[in-house]
Amino acid sequence: MSAELALARLERDVLGVARVSRFLDAVDQLRRMLALESPEIREKILTLVAPAIGKDLAAAVASAWNLGIIDAEKIIGEGKTPGVAAMPPKHLVTAARQTQKTIAEALSDARKLARAGADPAAALSPVLKAANTLKADVTTLVNHAGNAGTTAVADVVEIPTVWIAETNACVVCLAYSGRTAKPGKQFPGGVSFGKRTDSAPIDAPPRHPHCRCTVEPLMSKDYAKALRREAERSVLRGFSLESERMSVRIDAADRLLRSGVDAPKSVIAYANNAVKRGEFTTRGRP
Repeated sequence: MSAELALARLERDVLGVARVSRFLDAVDQLRRMLALESPEIREKILTLVAPAIGKDLAAAVASAWNLGIIDAEKIIGEGKTPGVAAMPPKHLVTAARQTQKTIAEALSDARKLARAGADPAAALSPVLKAANTLKADVTTLVNHAGNAGTTAVADVVEIPTVWIAETNACVVCLAYSGRTAKPGKQFPGGVSFGKRTDSAPIDAPPRHPHCRCTVEPLMSKDYAKALRREAERSVLRGFSLESERMSVRIDAADRLLRSGVDAPKSVIAYANNAVKRGEFTTRGRP
């Protein structure tokens, strides 16, 4: 296969290039799922890899923003919220277009190399690198836009937002789970069950690339407390992804134990044994 044919296939298959109609079909599916209150909705949003055409990626961000608004309105239960912008903030749309520009430039450079007779591997290398960047950036942009839409609704109706992390999230995101932000305010920076991180405040997830966290309007303080307890239990049980070093989980559990955390005796005993052993055997759960 020639380098130019390989580039064409890469652009079509690896980068997920598609036209607006195809993307809008996916959005319609998401809206139907949301109407059914399907628990898959957030997963679908996070796994959307928007097409590598500028206006399509901007459309992905706009659609995620609107889905975040709808999600928040369903939780609050007061119908349409007046005063919430129909489109996401300009900086999110700008970021979407910049991401598209990055991959377009990589494709252009690769095609020049191919036409000049460069080795196919040399021509494809920068595009593959850009593809990985694109996928991470698209996931981050779409997730951020959805959470920003939810936050916008909560701010207008003057309800705090609560941070929600997955059970096997990283030690930074778990430390945010159950934390709340007052209307119009940001979540604090530097929060972690492990070593201190970036101290800059953050308006909404994602906290890092590939972050799966979300926010919701806080309807019950007990819910926030429950999220905190679940996050602490996750740390003490060592639930995590393979991408996070075991030493990081052990360190987080050790710090939490030394803080005098309030948890069931069996959970504390398990965590103490894991820290002494230097390994959690429950890593892949749940």
